[in-house]
Amino acid sequence: MTNKQPLDDLKNKASELGDDIKHQAKEAKLQAEKKLDDAKHQVEELKLDGEKKLDQLKHDAQSDYQQHKQDAEDKVDALKQHAHDAKTQVEDKLGQLKDDAAHKLEEAKAKASELKHQAEEKLDALKNQAVSKFDELKHAASEKLNSLKGHDDKDEKEDQ
Repeated sequence: MTNKQPLDDLKNKASELGDDIKHQAKEAKLQAEKKLDDAKHQVEELKLDGEKKLDQLKHDAQSDYQQHKQDAEDKVDALKQHAHDAKTQVEDKLGQLKDDAAHKLEEAKAKASELKHQAEEKLDALKNQAVSKFDELKHAASEKLNSLKGHDDKDEKEDQ
């Protein structure tokens, strides 16, 4: 029995050690599962943070896009307004030039009419002077003819 006792003690110690190893294995397994759960939790947190950052980037990009789009539309509207203003100015200037040209044309017509009237008056005056001079010359020629006839009549009378 003496040998049996140390053997029983060894069995008991082996059994205790086996139980301790089982407990330590379970504890290690629990710690490993806890670490795995913590790692999964950290992965989920990182994934959530990544999704938040991605959503924020999408939002920022959309906001930037909208702002750039609005800026571009504002510039297009400003250019359209500038073009409209320039067109209006050109149309106003064209209208003013047309009015000025019409006024100048009326002035030119009036001046031409005045010059025509003056020319007609001068022409009438020259005609009257010419008629008067012609009448004077005709009268002088008639007198000269008469005087020559009268002189010829005297000569004829003398010759007879």
